[in-house]
Amino acid sequence: MVGTNPHQTQPKVIIVCDKTDELTGVIEIVAAHTEAYRTVFHWEEMTELIIDSSPAIIIMAKDNVASSIETYTELAKQGLLNYPHKNILLCENKESGIAFKCCMKDIFSDYFVHKPMYENYRFRMILHNALNEVSGNKKSSELQEVHFGKIDNNLRTLIDDVAQYRTRTEENFAQNRDKIAQQPCHNKVQKELLEKLNQQHISPLIEQLEHQLVESVELLKSQLKSKQVSMAELLAVLNDKGVPRSVAAAQAHPAPNSAVTTSSASNAPPKMHILVVEDNEIYREMLLKILHEEHHTTEYATTGLEAIKLLKKHKFDMVFMDLFMPELDGYNTTKNIRTFKHCKKLPIIALSTNRNKDLIRKWATLGLTGYITKPSTKVTILKAIDKVHNSHNPVH
Repeated sequence: MVGTNPHQTQPKVIIVCDKTDELTGVIEIVAAHTEAYRTVFHWEEMTELIIDSSPAIIIMAKDNVASSIETYTELAKQGLLNYPHKNILLCENKESGIAFKCCMKDIFSDYFVHKPMYENYRFRMILHNALNEVSGNKKSSELQEVHFGKIDNNLRTLIDDVAQYRTRTEENFAQNRDKIAQQPCHNKVQKELLEKLNQQHISPLIEQLEHQLVESVELLKSQLKSKQVSMAELLAVLNDKGVPRSVAAAQAHPAPNSAVTTSSASNAPPKMHILVVEDNEIYREMLLKILHEEHHTTEYATTGLEAIKLLKKHKFDMVFMDLFMPELDGYNTTKNIRTFKHCKKLPIIALSTNRNKDLIRKWATLGLTGYITKPSTKVTILKAIDKVHNSHNPVH
């Protein structure tokens, strides 16, 4: 079964769940950090494992937050958790408020929204920090490539340089703090003592840090300049600027002037009336902002049922639709709206994580124009709109 590691009789991490069907991504991340993990489903197995191995990290991933809280509370009442450990609560997006409150009340060490799983790197960070804390290790030397995904060598060197600079700075501060602390006190006048400290330690420290900072920043600046084309799309998203459609376009037109913009305006695709169906507020607002910047008109729905009501009364040029939503998911929402005469050929772009490929294939049988893997970039979103436009206006 996915996620079980039966050879681990003394696991560091246990995942308490009802089933593993929707925990594939979570389990893969846990497995990448440690082989010493187990998934447990039944009460007897859970209690026996905790008694025998005292796992340092307990991940509560029951079907809902209430069930996770009840199970963890019962374990505590029976005195099975009277040892140092970290506990992480997994939840759906709609229960994130409850999970946050549980952490504020110190019931759980941290929480993570795994349905839908937008930010897998946040879970990697939570797990990595928890493992380091329980082991008393503050270093990241054991992290492997699998923890980060693909990072090109230049950017990897840049990250390492920043880390080394931070380490050197911390070491300098620590050394100078020690020197100041070791200074003997001979009951001198406060002014004389301060002058001595300033001359011997504070001023040299500031000069040393200033020189080191300038040197490191200049090096990083030169390295960033060599990266600026390959990072153009990312920087544009972060700085809220127009995004080049490709790296080649960024190289060819690094700073388009007003004349170029004016001449190309007549060739721009017509603006659309777009419906965004997405329950995650952060992702929805990001998507709507991008569409507004491109001067499209928009409406949004937070559930499948809301989307059906809107589509029944109004006509849209295209729809961005999430897969996992309260009340009705993307597949069944699409199935319903395809019964409307004016929606039979309505372009729909699916929004989902790359862990749901089988569901996307099933969804595609209802007629999808395309799908976007979340989290997504502005470039990806604009390309989806171009795809819809081109499919309705083929070049002859």
